[in-house]
Amino acid sequence: MNIFIITMDDPVQTKSFISKIIEARKDDIVGLAISKGDRLTIQKNKSKYEYVFSLLLIMGFYNFTKNSFATISHKIRKKLHSILPSIFLDPTINRIAQVNGIKTWEIKTPNNEHFLDELRQLNIDIIINQSQNILKSELLSIPKIGVINRHNALLPRNRGRLTPFWVLFKGEKETGVSIHFVTEELDAGDIIVQKRFTIENSDNFNSIVKKNYELAPVALLEALDKLEKNNNRFIKNDESLATYNTTPTLKEAWEYRKRKILGIFSSYQIF
Repeated sequence: MNIFIITMDDPVQTKSFISKIIEARKDDIVGLAISKGDRLTIQKNKSKYEYVFSLLLIMGFYNFTKNSFATISHKIRKKLHSILPSIFLDPTINRIAQVNGIKTWEIKTPNNEHFLDELRQLNIDIIINQSQNILKSELLSIPKIGVINRHNALLPRNRGRLTPFWVLFKGEKETGVSIHFVTEELDAGDIIVQKRFTIENSDNFNSIVKKNYELAPVALLEALDKLEKNNNRFIKNDESLATYNTTPTLKEAWEYRKRKILGIFSSYQIF
């Protein structure tokens, strides 16, 4: 089976996730492309500064600082590699792909016509998409089986962004990971594999994200096996049950942080 991966350049979660897929299926992967855009890419009418401050409230100071340091360090090492490639190793997922004999691309958008022409030459069965781009129909029609995506929620509920935050904000009792087909509609394709777990009282945004990414490679590899065996028993991604999330506002992020603070005091019976 010929697999192609399109991903964003994210050193915090995505690099480790994609590395595990490469390790398990390297003989089947015919190419990997890093597309521009990262987790801070938001809608044009939203303030990036407000979003960053919202993330600080949602993650808490320690985890926000740790992730920021990892991201900034990654960008510095990437710049140094571009200047002195013989001294500084490429810190991106490209290096892991290349070490495993996989051809790599760096692209502005996966919908670029020239890039699509190159994909058409590779006889691709499945494209794994982990980029932040909205994929157009020309790209979706290239692989013989389809384009698939990892989504950190139990679809059809919680389509959209930053789902670990929203399941906590809404007080939901369980969440998980869905591997689903990509269509032109947001997170709307049939679900190939779904893994779920119970949300504990002690969970927070960071622990939910950690659990999601522990399940994600297991779920994705299981989905690839299922598709390879022509097992078409998919879960219907029922539109009538769908809920949608967008980027949290500063007010929503503060409400979440306030509840966490009150929850801590409450557990010590101060209130």
